[in-house]
Amino acid sequence: MRKIIYNEVTVSSKDVDESDILSTFTKVYASTPHKKISFLNIYKELPVTNDGNICEFNSTEILFKACPLQLAAIQLSMETIIQAPFLDTPILAKLAYIDIASGLVALKNFSYAEVHFTRRSAVRVRLKVPLNVMIITDSDKITGVIRDISMTGCRVTTPAGYCLEKAGYIAMLFKFFCDGQIIELQIKANLLRITGGPMFECVLLFEHDEKTEKDLSLFIYQRQVEILKELKNCN
Repeated sequence: MRKIIYNEVTVSSKDVDESDILSTFTKVYASTPHKKISFLNIYKELPVTNDGNICEFNSTEILFKACPLQLAAIQLSMETIIQAPFLDTPILAKLAYIDIASGLVALKNFSYAEVHFTRRSAVRVRLKVPLNVMIITDSDKITGVIRDISMTGCRVTTPAGYCLEKAGYIAMLFKFFCDGQIIELQIKANLLRITGGPMFECVLLFEHDEKTEKDLSLFIYQRQVEILKELKNCN
């Protein structure tokens, strides 16, 4: 399921909002050519954010300079979020065309946006292959799979979600390959929410000790590096 990281926000009307946004960019560019802005995209749950700058205008599109990694992220999602100190709110923009060789991207269809991703307390990563997990409760042992994970918690798919709803104690046991070795972790957790059925989607929050925090941080960092390498290779 595609996660929604923003909502498009209409202040006056779509046409008026876009006109106001283009006017703001025009005034900024007139006073400070090549003004820096920041792009935000999400690739496999990982935020990709880099600075860029305004290069050129026409009546409906703005041409920006951006780094290759950001261009790849914009090309894959066909849109991006623009943020800058001179903007009162984030701006959603759609891809018009892209020139990877020149490091240029033209954006169009500007609108205001409310970004939800920045509310996350920790960076989440999507796993390349779902990770099998054993969930131990005070009365049951439940199998499931983890598809994405952060330092604060994870999302587990399991057919036995009803067992978690009534559990007083929850611990998650799973193994992963990291830094050339197999690491086994058992982390205490609390159920935050559960949806769906008969295959339930369960969000659990971790209660770390020093070891689990250290080992999981290495695993997440390794996955971040893999995702960024994959994105770079998209070009």
